This record gives sequence, structure tokens and C-alpha cells, in this order.
Amino acid sequence: MQVKPFNSSLPQLNSDTQKRDKTLEKIASATELKLEDSASRTIADLMQSEISTLSQGLMNANDGIAMMQITDGTLQNLSQQTQKLSDLSVRHNSGSMNESQKQALQSEFYRTVESMDQAITSTSYNGKTLFGTEMTIGMGNSSFTASIPNLTPSELSINNPDGIEAYRERLAQATGEIGSTVNGLVSSSNSMINTITNVSAAKSQIADADMAKTVQDFQQTNLRLDMGQLAAAHHTDVLRQSIERLLA
Repeated sequence: MQVKPFNSSLPQLNSDTQKRDKTLEKIASATELKLEDSASRTIADLMQSEISTLSQGLMNANDGIAMMQITDGTLQNLSQQTQKLSDLSVRHNSGSMNESQKQALQSEFYRTVESMDQAITSTSYNGKTLFGTEMTIGMGNSSFTASIPNLTPSELSINNPDGIEAYRERLAQATGEIGSTVNGLVSSSNSMINTITNVSAAKSQIADADMAKTVQDFQQTNLRLDMGQLAAAHHTDVLRQSIERLLA
């Protein structure tokens, strides 16, 4: 009987052993790096880099939206108080008011202006004052610039109803610009979310394991390895018996 040399099966056994161990690692980590070549690994790394960059951009956009919403809340409050200033101005400039009443209206006007000015000064995000600032929000591979006017009411006068009305118009314009900025940030956020989803799906096809197939591959590889080891053991036993016959 001709016996196949045992050392001819060693390369296959070693290969199966390495493949089995590698597949087992995939199962343990739930991640299959189907990236046997550096080009595939580079593609996956680039995809992950894009995902990370866009994710940070999305967080920045969310911060920008939060800043705009805080500003919008202050603007709504300022608009209501401006209406109060207008009412006080109309009453103050009425011929029916005596000096004592006018002084009372003047004091209330100044208190309201002071409250408005304090609201503007205290409107902040992460310790950064929002009114009177211009910010650039980095969003992945692009950026978004937003500006918020100062809108200080300190120069308003109870004797100048036209100035109060002009201030009201500035508030309305700022509110519209804030709304447009929020819409732009939301649109950019949705775009980034879609891109992150698509790139993640593409990366998953390259790098993430199909665990059912991975387990099946492990079972098949392990079966081949067991058969190879059994064949090697059988070969060794046949060789041992042949040597014993020769020595008998």
C-alpha cells in the first residue's frame, strides 16, 4: 500500500488552522474584516473617517440650532417688551398726562429698557454671549456662517416713538434671519444624517460580519481541519504499523 507522505498535508492543515482561528476571532468580535488587501482596508478607513467627520459636523449643527433657538426665545421676549415701550411712549406723549404721571411712565420705560438690555447680555450658550457675534459652524466638509446683531435698546427714548418702531423692525428682521439660519442648519443636518447612513451601510458591506455566514464558515473550516487531523493521525498509525512489521 502506498501511503501519501504526511508532510504534504501540513500546508493545508496549517492554512485551515489559521483560517479557523481567524474566523473564530471574527465571531468573538462580531466584526469581520473582509479586507484581505490594503486597498479595501484603505477604503474602509476612509469611510470611517468620513463618518466620524460628518458625525462631529452633525453635533456642531445641533449646537448651532440650539444657539439659534435660545436667541429666538430672547427675541420673542424683546418683541413683547418693545410693544410695552411703544404703549408707554404713546401714553407719555399724550396731552392728558401731568408731570408726575409722565415721570412714572419714564421710570417704567427705563426699567423695561434695562430689563431688555440685561436679557440680551445674559443670552449665552456654553458661556458665550450670542448677541453681537458672528459664528462659523463647521459641518463636516463644509461650514455655515451665522450672525446675530447686537440689538441693544439702550438708545431708545420714550419721546421717540419712531425709534421704537425702527427697533421693532430690527427685531423682526433678526427673527427672520434666525429662522432662516435654523432652516439651513436643519437641512444640512438631514443631509449629513442621510450621508452618514449611506456611508455606514456601504462600510458595513465591506467590513461588518454576516454572523450567520461567519459561523457557517467556521464550522466548515473546523470540519475540514478535523478531517485533516484525522487523516494525519491515520497516516501516522499506518506508518507506525509498517515500521513495526519491518522491525519484527
